[in-house]
Amino acid sequence: MKLLSLLFSFFLLSQISVAQEYSGKIPPILRMENSSDEKSMTCSHATHSSMMAINRPTGSAINRRPYDVLSYKLFLDWRSMLSDTGTSPESRRYSGVNEILVHIDSANTSRLTFNAGTMIIDSVFSRSNKIATFSQPTSINQVTVTLPTSMQAGDTATIKIYYTYTGATNKGFFLFPKGMFVGLGPRPAEDSVFVEERLAYTMSEPQEARFWMPCNDAPYDKASAKITVRVPFENSKSALQFTVSSNGTRTIGAPQDDGKGNSYRDFIWQDTTPIPTYLMVVNASKFKEYSQWYKRVTNPNDSVEIINYSWPNDLGNDSIKDGSKYNTLHSFRNVPSMMEYYSTKFGEYPFVKYGHTAAQPFNYGGMEHQTMTTINRSWLRGNSEIGIAHELMHQWTGDLVTCATWNDIWLNEGGATYGEALFYESWGGEERYQQIMNDKRDGYLKTQPQPPIYGININNIFNYATTYCKAGWVYGMLRKMLGDSVFFPVMQQYFTKHRFQSIETEDMVKTFEELVPNPPVPFRTFFDQWIYSAGHPVYELSTKQYYNSPVNQRLVVSLRQTQVGEDVPQVFEMPVNITFIGTNNEQHTVRFINNQRDEQFETFYVPFVVSRVVLDSTNEILCEKVMNVVSVDEAESTDQISVISPNPVSSGNECRFELLADKLQNYTVDLIDILGQKVKTLQEGLLPIGRYSINIPTSVLAQSIYSVRVYTIAGSKDYPFVVLH
Repeated sequence: MKLLSLLFSFFLLSQISVAQEYSGKIPPILRMENSSDEKSMTCSHATHSSMMAINRPTGSAINRRPYDVLSYKLFLDWRSMLSDTGTSPESRRYSGVNEILVHIDSANTSRLTFNAGTMIIDSVFSRSNKIATFSQPTSINQVTVTLPTSMQAGDTATIKIYYTYTGATNKGFFLFPKGMFVGLGPRPAEDSVFVEERLAYTMSEPQEARFWMPCNDAPYDKASAKITVRVPFENSKSALQFTVSSNGTRTIGAPQDDGKGNSYRDFIWQDTTPIPTYLMVVNASKFKEYSQWYKRVTNPNDSVEIINYSWPNDLGNDSIKDGSKYNTLHSFRNVPSMMEYYSTKFGEYPFVKYGHTAAQPFNYGGMEHQTMTTINRSWLRGNSEIGIAHELMHQWTGDLVTCATWNDIWLNEGGATYGEALFYESWGGEERYQQIMNDKRDGYLKTQPQPPIYGININNIFNYATTYCKAGWVYGMLRKMLGDSVFFPVMQQYFTKHRFQSIETEDMVKTFEELVPNPPVPFRTFFDQWIYSAGHPVYELSTKQYYNSPVNQRLVVSLRQTQVGEDVPQVFEMPVNITFIGTNNEQHTVRFINNQRDEQFETFYVPFVVSRVVLDSTNEILCEKVMNVVSVDEAESTDQISVISPNPVSSGNECRFELLADKLQNYTVDLIDILGQKVKTLQEGLLPIGRYSINIPTSVLAQSIYSVRVYTIAGSKDYPFVVLH
C-alpha cells in the first residue's frame, strides 16, 4: 500500500520534493562451497530446540458478517461538486447510489449492517421494495437495514442504498480547488507548485471506503464492482474536459443534456475480478491520458493497456529529465518491462489493464488501487521508479492475493517491498539487489524495539520498519533458504491457488508446507519466529585459528545468539554460512543449520592461513553480527593487549584506540559497524613494535555498537565499543 513517511510520504508543503531512495534444488546443508580446491570441513549439528510462537492466532481472525458481498453497482453524481470552485461542506456534497448484491451465509438473517459514515441515507430498497426501517450512520460508522422478511443461508438479496455525501474534511474522499498553493518543488528548481485543475479522488486504505460509499469495508470480502461517475461536460471542442479513472475497463457515455442547459457525461468502469473496498478508487480532474502497452509473456499477441492520467502540462516535458519539471512519459517509461519481469517471476499479470493517476496534494507516495495505482504527482519528477515498481508488485501481493485482515498486512507490504529489490536486481544484478536489502535492513534496525510483524495495531500497521522492511526481508529469507528454482515456482503456485482471494498468514504457511515438504527449516518454525514473534538474531562469532602449516590450518568456531527482549525468541533456527577468507583471498564456506543459542563446533580444517572469518557473507539473514575473531599460533600467542577509551563514548567526543604492536608487521585497523560492514580504515601499513594511539571519529557515528578490527598476518580481532548520543 501507501509508502508512508519514512519512504514516500508527502504532506502538503513537503510533498513536492522527489522521493529519494530512495537456481538448482534446495541448497544442501553442511556442504562446502570451494573457491579453491580440496579439503572438506565438518561440524556438529545439534538437535532443534523448541520455541513457542508468541503471537500466533489460535484460529481465523476474520470477523465475518452474516453475508458475503457478490457485487457493487455504484453511481456517483459529481456534477455539482466538480462544477463548484470551493471546498466548503456544501461545495463537497454529492449524491450516490450503491446497489449491493449479497449472499446470505447465516440462517434467519433479518438485518444487514454495512459500514457508512459522513453521509445521510435517503432511502433503501430491497429489489423494487422500499424498506421502511433503516438506521442513519452512527458514531461507529454503520447503517443497519431491516429486511422485509428473514432470509436463510444460501439466499441472495439486493440492497439499493440512496445517499448524500456530507463529509466536511478530506477523509476517504478528497477535494482540492484549482490554484491552491501546494509548496515548492525540489532543488535546484524550487518552483512554486499549485493544483492545476480541480481535483477529486478517493483514498480508502485501510478502512475509509465507508466514508464515501456504504459497503462492507473489510479486506476479506471481495466483490465485483461497477462504478459509474457523472461529471460536467463543456460543449466546446477546445475545452479541457473532466475525465475519470477507476478500476477495470472503461466505457464513456455520450454527452447528455440535463434539461436545464447543462451537459454531462458518464464514465463507467467495471472490474469483473473480485476486489475489496479499500482497493476501489475514483479519480476525477481535467486529466490527459497517455497509454503504453505490455505484451503478455504467456501470449505476446495479447497486449494489456497501461493508461496513465496526469495534468496536461505534465505531458509536455519529454526532453526535461533532470527533475525540474514533471515528465509523465519519462517517469513511466520502464513500466512495461517491469510488468514483463514480475510476470516471469510470479505468473502472468492478472488483470485486464493497468495504469496510474497522478494526484497532488496526495498524502502518500503511492497506493496500489486494483488496475489503477494512484501516485503522488511529485513522482513524475522522474526519480521514483522504485516506488512505481513497489506499487506494480502490489498487483500480485495485495491485489491478486489480498490480506484477509489487517493483522496480515505484511503479506501485501512485505511482498511489494521485496519487489523493489527484485526490480533493482533485474537490471543491476546482485550488487543492486543487495543495495536495496541493506537499505531495508537499516530501516528496520534503526528503529528498535519493534513488535511482531503479525497483529500490529491498526493505527500503526503502516509501520515502515516492520510492515515494510522486516516483512520484505521475510520474503527474501524464504528465497535464500529455498533457492530460486524452488522459491519462484512455489510463489507462482501460491498465487494460482489463492487467485483473487483474501487470505490469512496461516494460509500462506499451509501452502508452503504443502508445496515444499522438506525445507531446511520447518515452515512452522520459520513463520513462528519471524512473523509471530519479535526481534531478530544477534550473532556473536568467535574463531580460534591454530597454525599447523601453510596448507593446514585448524579452526575452532563458536556461534552464540545473544538477542533479548519482549516476545523475542531465544533461538532463531536458520541456515547459516561461515566463510573463511585467506591472505590471498582464498575462500571456504560452510553452511549449517544453527538451532542452538550457544553452539560450539568441531574443528574445521582449512588449506590456507585465514585472515578473516565472515558470518552470513551472502547477506541472507536479517541479523546483527558481533565478530570476535582471534587467531592463535600454537607455539606463540599473538593476542594483543589493546584498549578503547572511553567506552562507551558520546558522539562527537574524543575517543582513542590504543594499539599494541608486538612485532614488526603490517597492521590494518578498520572501523566496523553493527552489521559487520566497514565504515572506514583508521590505520594501514607497516608498524614497528610499540604502542600507537589512533583517533576514532565519533562525530560521524550514529548511536549504535561499533568495533575496531585489527588485521595482521596472523588473523584479526575485534574491539567493540558503544557510541551514545
